[in-house]
Amino acid sequence: MAEEISTQLDGMPIANIVLAEIIDEVTGKAYRFDTAEDADTKADLSAGKEEILRVKNRIIAMNRTEDICIGYNTKLKNNTFTTELMSIVDGGVMTGTGYEGPEIGKVVNKHPYTLNIYTEEKDYDSSTLRYVKFSFKHNKGKPVDFKFQNGKFLVPQFESHSRPKRGEKPVYISYVSSLPTDESTPKPVTPTVPTPPTPIEPNDKKPGITVGSDCKVTWTFTNAINDADATVTNFKVTKKSDGTAISGNVTIDTTKKIVTFVPTSIAAGVTYTAQALAIRSAGSSTADTIPISVDFTTI
Repeated sequence: MAEEISTQLDGMPIANIVLAEIIDEVTGKAYRFDTAEDADTKADLSAGKEEILRVKNRIIAMNRTEDICIGYNTKLKNNTFTTELMSIVDGGVMTGTGYEGPEIGKVVNKHPYTLNIYTEEKDYDSSTLRYVKFSFKHNKGKPVDFKFQNGKFLVPQFESHSRPKRGEKPVYISYVSSLPTDESTPKPVTPTVPTPPTPIEPNDKKPGITVGSDCKVTWTFTNAINDADATVTNFKVTKKSDGTAISGNVTIDTTKKIVTFVPTSIAAGVTYTAQALAIRSAGSSTADTIPISVDFTTI
């Protein structure tokens, strides 16, 4: 069985799946879910070409390029998802009360994830000798159809597309003696801000700004602002070293005076800049507030 799996992966059904696992590559958190006993895995190829230089009935030269695998497309059937797993695959967000799907008409900034599929290697007496682990890095999932049952999402079919980076392999196959458990999975590190910057008080034109020890950033205005301006473009957190924007969720309270940024991909040991651009006050057609920024460092 091991030889068949390792040499006939392209386009074949993977038999006897005993565990499927998704690891968020931003937070490091692992999610395991039930799925069908088989799956379809197909190589995504950049097709080669064959060019022939011919003069009348004589071939002068031939140039041929080979197919190149740029990733794998995997289809898993009859899956049981939790709301947290739905947020990774579907691109929505977890809230204090549950899950909210992605906003219509806006680009979704999904977390990449590693997809691990574990199958069994059986002996003649049907006992399990060991497990075969298939790993596909840097996946993105498609929005899924789902059903409800006992507080869980039943997903009839889940499609996952991996795209390895330079120097990486499209699939890694290894043999393991046991399946992963919650105890065997490293717990993700939750960054904190041990010394938050001193809060800045607001005035008529410039918002106040506060960074919490939990890395949340809050901007407070003395007057209501245009709630349409409360976006990740106007209120953002970036790496101070290179200006890379950090993904997160921006919310505004009912008074239209308090904007909060909750990061979803912040790391430990990095200095960040929290910034609010000039935006419109409520009823104003042009930006009339003053930009403000502050630096903070995580551990």
